[in-house]
Amino acid sequence: GYCIAGLFGHGDAFVLRDPCGIRPAFYMANEEVIVVASEAPLIQTVFSVCGEEVHPLPPGQALVVKRSGKWKLENVLAPMALKQCSFERIYFSRGNDAGVYREREHLGSSLLQPLLKLLEAKGDSLANTVLSFIPNTSELAFNGLVKEAQAEMARRRATVIKQLMDKKKTGEGAGAGAGTSQADLEESLRRIGAMSVRTEKVVHKDAKIRTFIQEDTSREHLTMHAYDIHYGTVKAGEDVLVALDDSIVRGNTLKNAILRTLDRLGPKRIIILSSCPQIRYPDVYGIDMAKLGDLAAFKAAITLLQERGMESILTEVYKACRAQLSRPLASGDFVNHVQRIYEPFTPEEISAKIVEQVTPRGCDAEIGVLFNTVEALHEAMPEHAGDWYFTGDYPTPGGTKVCCRAFVLWFEGSSARCYGVSSASSCAQTPVLVIGHGGSEHALAWKLSQSHEVGCVYVAP
Repeated sequence: GYCIAGLFGHGDAFVLRDPCGIRPAFYMANEEVIVVASEAPLIQTVFSVCGEEVHPLPPGQALVVKRSGKWKLENVLAPMALKQCSFERIYFSRGNDAGVYREREHLGSSLLQPLLKLLEAKGDSLANTVLSFIPNTSELAFNGLVKEAQAEMARRRATVIKQLMDKKKTGEGAGAGAGTSQADLEESLRRIGAMSVRTEKVVHKDAKIRTFIQEDTSREHLTMHAYDIHYGTVKAGEDVLVALDDSIVRGNTLKNAILRTLDRLGPKRIIILSSCPQIRYPDVYGIDMAKLGDLAAFKAAITLLQERGMESILTEVYKACRAQLSRPLASGDFVNHVQRIYEPFTPEEISAKIVEQVTPRGCDAEIGVLFNTVEALHEAMPEHAGDWYFTGDYPTPGGTKVCCRAFVLWFEGSSARCYGVSSASSCAQTPVLVIGHGGSEHALAWKLSQSHEVGCVYVAP
C-alpha cells in the first residue's frame, strides 16, 4: 500500500495511489490550487471548501500536474480488488470526517448487545454500570455505544409500560380490585422514568502522549505516566466499570497503566471494550504493527497451543513459512500459514486468555475483555474492506509473504521488524560452498542441506 508523490526538475508533479487503494488519498483542484492529502477534512478545513469539491484519488491512478497548472488523472496500474485500510478509519483518521464519524459510532453501537449479555450473565445490568472511554480517539465509538444504550433503555421502558397497561386493562375487565392499583401503576412508571444510562469521564489521558506510535524502548515508561482518574465517578464495590477503547494491540497499556488506574476506583468488575476485532496479524503497509510476538491475540494463541500440547503446529507453520520465503513474488499466490495458529480456538477462548495475560498483579476487580466482530466491522464500514489485521487476508502477495516472514522472525527469536531490507535479508536463504570430497565434507554438506537458512549446497571438487 502506498501513495507516491514526486516533483520533476522541469516543474511537473504527480501523486500515484496503489491499485488496491490501501492507503488513502484525496485531492481538490480548481483554478487557484491543486492539493492532495491523506484526509478529506483537512482539505475542507484549510481551503474552506465543501465535501463535494474533494475527491478520492482512484486506485492505480496518478494525478499528474503540469508546470502550466493543467492537470489530469492517468491510469498507471490496473486496479485490483478495493481493500481500503479499515484500521486507518478506526484509529488514525480525523473524526471530523463525516464518514469516519458515522463508522466509529456504528462500531460502538454494535457492542451494546454483547455487553448486555456479559453483564446479565453475572447478575448485573445497565443500572449498576458506568460507561466510559479511553483514549480520546474512541470518543465517537463511545457516543455510538451510549446512543444505542439509550435506545435500548427506551425500548425496555416501552415494553414495561405496555405490560403494565395490559395488566391494568385485564384487571379492570375482571372486576373491581382484580387489577393493578393506580398507586402501583404510578410507582412502576416512576421507577421506569428514573432509569438512565450512566456515563462518566473516568480516565484522563495526557493528550500530548500517544503511546501507540512511541518507540519500543520508551513506550512502557510513557504508558505508566499517561493516565489518571477522576475520583468519585464510581461506587466502590457496587458498580461495573465499562471502558471503551478503539483497539487492543499489544496489551501493554492495559496491563501497565489502564487496568491499574481503573482498579483504584474500586469497581467490582472492569470490562474493556474494543471497537475493533482482535488484532492477530502484523501490518505491512505502513502502520507500525510489525512484530507478531508483540500482539496480544498472538501471545494468547501461542499460550493456548502450548497449554494444550499442540506445539507441533508452530513447527509446521514455521517450516511452511520458511519454504515460502524463498519463492519470488511472481511465482503465484502465497498462502498465509500463520492463520493456522488461530484455527483451533474460538474468539472467546482467545479473549479469555488475553484477560489472563493483561490482568496486573494485585488487581482487586474482576477483569473482562470484549472485542467487536469482523462482521460488525464490515457492516460499519462496507467501503473499507481491508481487514488483514484481523483476518490475515492480505490484498497483495507481498503482504502475505511479509506476514510469513514475521512468524519466521518470531520463531527464530529475532526482534527485527517483518518489513524492510534488514529483516528481508535475515530471512533469505544463503547458498553454501563446501570444498572437499571426503566423508566429513559429505556429512557437512548433508547436514547443511537440512538447514532452513541454506538455500543450496555446492560441493567442489
